[in-house]
Amino acid sequence: MSFKILIISDTHGSFKEIPYVYNLNEYSNILYLGDGFDEAYSFVSRKNSLDKFIYVSGNCDNAPEVPRKRFINIDGIKIFMTHGDLYDVKTSYDKIIKHGFDIKADIIMFGHTHYAENFQVDNLRVFNPGSIFPRKRDFASIGYLEINNGQIIELEHLKF
Repeated sequence: MSFKILIISDTHGSFKEIPYVYNLNEYSNILYLGDGFDEAYSFVSRKNSLDKFIYVSGNCDNAPEVPRKRFINIDGIKIFMTHGDLYDVKTSYDKIIKHGFDIKADIIMFGHTHYAENFQVDNLRVFNPGSIFPRKRDFASIGYLEINNGQIIELEHLKF
């Protein structure tokens, strides 16, 4: 079975501006990494896709009932999700990468910086989907992950 997953962060009230969110039925899951949670939750709810929605809150979200970090497993791929501010990602990625190794994650995903990132440290994938309000990039972006039979087929940015 193939899992097609959108990864979104830092929408700050502009979730509906993302062109890829209008066909949520094409995706197995929507992972949301915070800062715009209420709007994202409402949008996904209106699209009858809450069963696909996995989320954390960010430092700009007023949602104390929403977890700040999550460790999930999709088809054997272990994914750590957080907004990033708890790990000081604007200063350095060292803390979040160390945490990823400590919990034996395959992928760590975070937002907060609005800076699209996609690289690997040993066997750990480090991914930030970017934002509709990019910093240091000339494009807005979200992420796309495809998993098939316990293998990462694609992990990339969808630019717009």
